[in-house]
Amino acid sequence: MDKFLDNMTSYAQDLKFEDIPQDVVERAKHFILDAVGCALGASKSPPAIIAQASAKEISSSTPSKVLGSAEPTSPDLAAFVNGAMIRYLDYNDTYTGYTTCHPSDMVGPALAAASAKPDGNGKDVILGTVLGYEILCGLTDTPIFEGSTGFRHWDQSALGLVAASVLSAKILGLNKEQMDHAVSLAVSSHLSIGQIRTGQISHWKGCAVGNASRNGVFCSMLAAKGMTGPNFVFEGEGGYFNAIGNKVELPPFGNKGGEFKIMRARVKPFPSGYFSQSAIEAVLELRDNINNVDEIKSILLETFPSGKSAMGGDISRWKPETRESADHSLPFVMAVALMDGNLEIRHYDEEYYKKDNVRELMSKIQVEVGEESSNAWPDVPLNVLTIETNSGEKFSTKVAFHLGHYERLMTNEQLENKFRPMALQYGNLPENQLNELLSKLWNLESVNNIDEVIELTAGK
Repeated sequence: MDKFLDNMTSYAQDLKFEDIPQDVVERAKHFILDAVGCALGASKSPPAIIAQASAKEISSSTPSKVLGSAEPTSPDLAAFVNGAMIRYLDYNDTYTGYTTCHPSDMVGPALAAASAKPDGNGKDVILGTVLGYEILCGLTDTPIFEGSTGFRHWDQSALGLVAASVLSAKILGLNKEQMDHAVSLAVSSHLSIGQIRTGQISHWKGCAVGNASRNGVFCSMLAAKGMTGPNFVFEGEGGYFNAIGNKVELPPFGNKGGEFKIMRARVKPFPSGYFSQSAIEAVLELRDNINNVDEIKSILLETFPSGKSAMGGDISRWKPETRESADHSLPFVMAVALMDGNLEIRHYDEEYYKKDNVRELMSKIQVEVGEESSNAWPDVPLNVLTIETNSGEKFSTKVAFHLGHYERLMTNEQLENKFRPMALQYGNLPENQLNELLSKLWNLESVNNIDEVIELTAGK
């Protein structure tokens, strides 16, 4: 018996909505609401348009409706569309451990699986989301990528694949044996490589975990019909652990000696890579000291190693050629925040990240690994910022916990303030429809048909 698989799927089989504490349910609703908002914000993005058009071509006898259009398609393609839209803006949540993930990526397959059920409801989505966080964040808390191949060789979607297959099997009602096969089918055949997030970045950065979710849902559908997968898919000689790097054990699950992982996830206040969130707040703190950016001689950001490698590790981060590279560029997001006093979705228009004055300011930004920041990571995303002017003045600050961190939670009002512009401006939702959608999301456990929620995301 594959003990890793058995431990994970046994927990999934046993977990019931009634087992989830109320504070965990409330946090889950926060992240589900945030994920839906991020999906609406990405509604008009090229990957969303491509994904929606592709899904529209497919019909199913057990259809799922997709976010943003409420068009029916197959459940696996719905998981892909939902996931790509939730992730594309790089505005959805983050969890940090040995590596990082965006666990609300799992809201996409949870919605797709629940929509495929005749009686799929809000409790299904909450349960699936909490379970998805347990698996994905649990894997993130292990040194699974720190073997012979290392993190750079495998993409984070290799972890999301595991979680998506478990949660979709749970929502679709598979028994223990079927769930084991669903996970085995998924992880044996659908691993993604790390080049997805290296150098000049493409559309696929925002779609890769959505594709992993598609594969997870598809394999659950196959297993439900009797398809079997290979034995010892994690622990076998040719299994997942030997391919990825390390053999690991998941930390204690929620209600089984551990805290529910969702309680330590973080909402993003800015649409950019997670490592920049506290850096942008630091820029905004010092901005009032600078009358004109032309007065700036140099800017030094002292960050943690993963922040440096992901968002300041090579020349592409100073000369982004794509939107996806720009949102993973510390120099770009810091320069925009310093010049405009904020960072918003609109700043990723090509005219911004290729502007001469923006790139000139970016050239003055230096990103280094700082000892204090390194020691604080991963629990504390500390960034230390120093700006020096041409006259020799120096202004410094440090930001540890950005707004939305679990040590500095967003209020419901702040979360809605993030949600509303995305839904109105990019999702084209009328105000009354937006308010109804928010009401459904805040009371998701009372929604008897999840399609009622998905239909409210369709813009006019």
